[in-house]
Amino acid sequence: MSVSSLLSALLMLASTATASHFYGGSMTFSSRKNPDGSYMVDIRFKEAFHGCDSNDYWSCRSGNCGSKSNYVSGRVDSSSNGGSWCQTEGVMKRTVSNNSPFELLQSSCCWLYNTVTTVGNWQLLTQIDLGVRSDTSQPNRSPVATTLPIVRVPQNCPRNYNLLSCDPDHDQVRCRYGVFSANECGMCNQHAGFTLNQNTCNLSYGNSSARGFYVFELVIEDYPTQNITLNYTAMAAAVRTPFVNGSSNPPLSKIPLQFVLEVEAPAPSCTEGEYLPRFIHPTPLHGEHLQARVNQELEIRVKATATYSSITDVVFSGPLNSTKETTTTGEYVINWTPTSENYGQHFPICFIAEGQYGSRNYQSEMRCVIVVVEAEGPRAQVTCSRDTMSVSVERATISGIHGDHLRLNNNASCLVSSNSTHVFTTFSLTGCGTQIEETEEHLLFKNTIITFDDPRHVITRKNEIGIEVMCKYQKKSSISTRFDAHRQAVNFTERGFGSFSYQFEFYQTGSFRNMRAPNTYPLEYNVGQAIYMEIEPVNLVQNTEVFLESCVATPYDNPNYPISYPIITNGCGVDETVHIYTSHESN
Repeated sequence: MSVSSLLSALLMLASTATASHFYGGSMTFSSRKNPDGSYMVDIRFKEAFHGCDSNDYWSCRSGNCGSKSNYVSGRVDSSSNGGSWCQTEGVMKRTVSNNSPFELLQSSCCWLYNTVTTVGNWQLLTQIDLGVRSDTSQPNRSPVATTLPIVRVPQNCPRNYNLLSCDPDHDQVRCRYGVFSANECGMCNQHAGFTLNQNTCNLSYGNSSARGFYVFELVIEDYPTQNITLNYTAMAAAVRTPFVNGSSNPPLSKIPLQFVLEVEAPAPSCTEGEYLPRFIHPTPLHGEHLQARVNQELEIRVKATATYSSITDVVFSGPLNSTKETTTTGEYVINWTPTSENYGQHFPICFIAEGQYGSRNYQSEMRCVIVVVEAEGPRAQVTCSRDTMSVSVERATISGIHGDHLRLNNNASCLVSSNSTHVFTTFSLTGCGTQIEETEEHLLFKNTIITFDDPRHVITRKNEIGIEVMCKYQKKSSISTRFDAHRQAVNFTERGFGSFSYQFEFYQTGSFRNMRAPNTYPLEYNVGQAIYMEIEPVNLVQNTEVFLESCVATPYDNPNYPISYPIITNGCGVDETVHIYTSHESN
């Protein structure tokens, strides 16, 4: 074999390896008209693979697909369960010269291995129609939908999956199996033991299928609820009518929704809350519409319970740049901050709780919500100091609210001051009803500015506005000192976060009473001489403690220097000469 042919073969193998282990995908779109008459199409697509692969190699199957002007992508969530998957979302902007229909196609090999049927190719096809609707005077918008890449169900447990699909134009949404001749699917199976209700997009499993991975390649379509006309700039207008069984009237658009359903070994019980996790408060209901505001962080709190299983994770599918944190109370918090470009759009978020029992991992039902992005709310500046929170809100953004009718968290003694341009207040992190919450990475201090009827009244009969304010502090920080320079208190700050301050000092003896004076630096020690160091917070927060996770010595002031000597690791002294004392010890 020649060098060139060998290289070609290797490249083909690399390409196949990258594209294999496909776990599903979806796509939605929206558009806006540019001043020059062209259209900017915002296309969001999710894909899941065995690894966190992502690409934007979409081909133009029909029509004028325009040119790509921008593309960003990133990881949404991943899981080591169910074949180990990672879902990403790409956001692609395309500029098209007119609003005529076009189709985008992406295809490759292969679906994940160990499917019930043989391994096959995958295809994602999206039909985009930007015709201006006669009922809204705006371009058509596609339905929005998402799902987890892999949903799992015990073989003996019937389950319904409501594949939530919402249409921003309030059209009728239908789901059907893809058709191979239309390039809508790669394997194109309709599995026995499952029932798809095309009108409600409900997929039912009836506890009769063999164990294994089942691939579902669905198409979501939207139809108007009354006759409408789509007007185009470069072609004749077209009429769209409501869906009628047996008719061939075309939809307004069609998008892919593809995923894998794994039928697992039977569970000891199919009752939710025993082995299978069950959602509890404050988890939102399936199909709930949540309001989010531009440039303000949205929190979706999810909690689950099970008698015999331990809740180990909540996996989710949401928009790019959404994150997930776990609180010490067992809640999972999905966070997302919409930008101005997201205003007026709808975003689906789906989540599933996972529970561990022995070597088995069980899933809850899948719940999905729709996030509707509204205009930016009251503009507030929050300043987080070591022990206080200061808030300043522009009055122009909360018009109609009396500045002297605001207070903190129903606390009559914590009023909010005002002048002609702002309302403002400063309060202690531990006062005025401030709530403290702890996650794996942060300490959060939250309060709410609310309105009340009269400053002399203790009871609030109506809340016209509620502005939640929050300071977020990183629990983990790193500090360093050198023997040749004395440092003042070290302040650790991250943009958008508050800050804690820590003091790192050297002492003369083990009594820790007499600090080394600044003028004695650089410090000199004889070999074998004890060194007495102390790390403590400058400010104390109620019910919190400092945990010294690690301490290393390096030749230079660089904690990442390749040469280092560990002194403390995971809170424990690893050097035999190290003795650790805490403030709890009286001596």
